[in-house]
Amino acid sequence: MTVNADSPAGMTDAQRVVTIPELSAPSYLQSVLSIAYRDEGNSVPLTVATSAGLVFGNAVHPTAWLHRLGEQLRDLTRDDPHNESAQAMASMFDQMAEERNDDTPGRDIPMKDIHWIYFTDALIAPVHNAVPAYQEPACWQIALRDVTGWTIGLPPA
Repeated sequence: MTVNADSPAGMTDAQRVVTIPELSAPSYLQSVLSIAYRDEGNSVPLTVATSAGLVFGNAVHPTAWLHRLGEQLRDLTRDDPHNESAQAMASMFDQMAEERNDDTPGRDIPMKDIHWIYFTDALIAPVHNAVPAYQEPACWQIALRDVTGWTIGLPPA
């Protein structure tokens, strides 16, 4: 996109031109998410619209999401310590997260390769009962291709 910085009237000697790079809507969201993807301690409060409803929570690094997913699974099965499959799954998520640490962070993810939003402490406001209304915050993973709108921040309490 090229924008003429001055009006055409009186422009005989030179024309100043400002070039603005074109960004698609997903590129803006990928740019925001790249902040969370830089470090496990980072998070971005985000609200996204999908065909299922509004999802809002903290967008985090995939490793932080994996750790929280393991914790969430342990919390859900706390009353049943003999639930070996739940314990095995929680351990699997922890192991996957541990494989991504400061010594072996995995490959650097370029902004253009961010295709998922990893939410912790997320709630969903369903549209037309498309999905169950969860009362407790949970971990959610949303594909960028499913996002129809988004904003930084959370709805008022």
